[in-house]
Formats: sequence, structure tokens, C-alpha cells
Amino acid sequence: DPKLDWAIGSRGETYRLLGRYEEALADLNRAIELDPNFSGAIGSRGQTYQQMGRYEEALADFNRAIELDPNDSWDLYQRAITRRYLDAADSWRDDLTAAVAIATTDYQKDPTNLRNLFNLAIYCVAGGDADRAEALYRDGLAGQLAEGLRREAAVDLEQYLTLFPDDELAARLLARVTSPPAG
Repeated sequence: DPKLDWAIGSRGETYRLLGRYEEALADLNRAIELDPNFSGAIGSRGQTYQQMGRYEEALADFNRAIELDPNDSWDLYQRAITRRYLDAADSWRDDLTAAVAIATTDYQKDPTNLRNLFNLAIYCVAGGDADRAEALYRDGLAGQLAEGLRREAAVDLEQYLTLFPDDELAARLLARVTSPPAG
């Protein structure tokens, strides 16, 4: 039942976000067992492995998720930063360039999609495009922003900083995202 796959995968993603990685893996493995082509669960399991420091397993899951959905900019980004972490050679840049291109096209189609805007912003952080990253975060944080979305943007930056703790741009933007909104 696809609804059951989704529910189990969604619960697994929630466990991942809570840092309950073993429970996340149990649910994500079950969702993937029910549907071996469930790219969302495979990508989420990859992120779980990444956060557990199991980078080779993370890379394998990102490879599979991208094979199933080559236009998923988030999985391309996750594979890029995992590859960068494992080997500083520039091969990871191809994935990041593809992620930026997909998210930019989506942003041009719908600039009000703040989840995509924040994804594009962190892709720019990873690529070292400070001006564009800062502009995107500034635009995303302007006006009324749901607290959950603000928290997701912060978590994305925190997870990036786990891999690259010396990234000053990411640290500066995390401070901006987590500061209380003006007004």
C-alpha cells in the first residue's frame, strides 16, 4: 500500500530530524522494503547515514535515489557534499551545479516556494557563492515566515556545518536564520 510506505517513510524522516537515527533507519528500511523504488525514503536514509558518519552507505543511497529521480536537486546536493567530504577533488561540483540549475529553474517558475528558495540558498553556500546565498536568505527571511520553515533552513545549515565546520559563510547565515525576526 503506497500510503503505508509513505507513512512509514515520513515517520522515519521525523526520527531522523529528531536525531533518533536507529529508529529512523528501522522505519526507512521498512519503507524501502515495501517499495524498493521509494526514492524519498532512500534519500532520507542516505541523510541518516550521513549524519551517523556512515558516508559510504550514504553515498550508495544518494546514488540510488538519483538513479530513480535524476531531477531531485536535494539528493544531488546531498551527494555533492558527501562526495566533497570524502574526497576534496572537484568531482562533487558536477552534482552541485546540477542541483543549482534545477533549483534555479524551479525558483524562476515559482519564487514564492520558500522551501526551494532555502534549498537553492544552501546549494549556493556549498558552492561558495556568498552574494547569491546571502540574497536568497535575505529574501526568504523577509516578511512572514512559518517557524517550521525557518527551523528547517537552520537545520540544513547546521547539518552542512557538521561536515564543514570552518565554513564562515554558513555560520554567519545560520546566525541570521536563527536570530529572532525583527518586528
